[in-house]
Amino acid sequence: MTLSLLANSTSSAMASYVSPIVTSMSILAGLVCVTLLVNAGLHYTTSTGNPEKLAHAKKIIKDALIGLIIVIGAATFTAILTHAYGSPTAHISEHLPSFGSVKPTSASFSLVDVIIKAITGVLNYLIQSIGKPIINALSYFTKGTPLMVSSPGVFKMWLGVLGISDALFVLVLAMVGFHVMSASSLGLDEISLRHLTPRIGLTFVLINSSIFAVDAVIGLSNAMISALYAGFGSLNVWSVLSAIADQSGIMSLAALLIMMVFIVIAFILLVYYVGRLVTLYLGAVLAPLVILLWLLPSFTDFATSAIKSYITTVFVLFIHVIILLLAGSILSSLIAGSTNPDPIMSLVVGISTLVALLKTQGVMTQYNYASIGPKSLKRLSSQLMNSISHAARA
Repeated sequence: MTLSLLANSTSSAMASYVSPIVTSMSILAGLVCVTLLVNAGLHYTTSTGNPEKLAHAKKIIKDALIGLIIVIGAATFTAILTHAYGSPTAHISEHLPSFGSVKPTSASFSLVDVIIKAITGVLNYLIQSIGKPIINALSYFTKGTPLMVSSPGVFKMWLGVLGISDALFVLVLAMVGFHVMSASSLGLDEISLRHLTPRIGLTFVLINSSIFAVDAVIGLSNAMISALYAGFGSLNVWSVLSAIADQSGIMSLAALLIMMVFIVIAFILLVYYVGRLVTLYLGAVLAPLVILLWLLPSFTDFATSAIKSYITTVFVLFIHVIILLLAGSILSSLIAGSTNPDPIMSLVVGISTLVALLKTQGVMTQYNYASIGPKSLKRLSSQLMNSISHAARA
């Protein structure tokens, strides 16, 4: 398959998910634009020569038309980018050194041969009985993330937490009211009533539709993963490593030892994927309470951080798939034109891939915390200035 065909397959798979959303947004944008234009016309006709009202009406018209052009142009821009890239003239392939097998000198004692054969037999048995199931499980977990609504247990737990959150919504709303009343007196972070009203409405809507919002994020991640697999599905690192595990019976002792290291790291990665799924289930169940905390000014940063961490956990699988496809391209260059690929070098690539997968979550979490830092510092400075002003007035 050429590079242009791969790009077309990927874009087609992604377009099948994005196109209905863009179409709906275009229709909605058209309706909103017409409403805004009518509103601007009313402002214009009732301005009676007032320069401020005329400027306001013109600004509404300009913003409405610009927004409509952006929404409609999004689909066109995506189509242009889809067919903008062709195949490069030069073919690039990865080249890695190979480990040629070196036959050891014959031992003077037959007992050494017996011990080596016994160790080799045990390692071969462990690889065949443990390695293949672990590789198959990893292949399953890297195909996509299951939707939260599809799990009856998660959905029932979410309904229970939703009932608790709806009951606490009134209490939290009252706490926000006390915060607004005492902000000026106690030097707290002041909340504008103009911004508070839509925030309360948005919080109530998100609480009662949080699991569907979570599934929308997961659906976007799955669509992006499906688009990648549609264009590069043949470059499957798990199938190559599974084939190498099948050949464990003819591997040398060194290759078997490296294979055992690979299996240990693969087991750790499997535990991570199971833990990731449990974390996503837990986040979906607790989402109403987290969104409810977002309404409280003191817990806004905590709720925002929790939401960002959850979204990071969802989309980390997309990064994992990219890493796997890149590793698959390296492995494909190793086995190209060779009936017996170098097992040691293939396992080294596999181990490096697993280590990269395990580190991805930590790296993305660090970037997440780094982005929260400046905003928290700005909020802390604002609260400090409010406290100083309150103390000066007192």
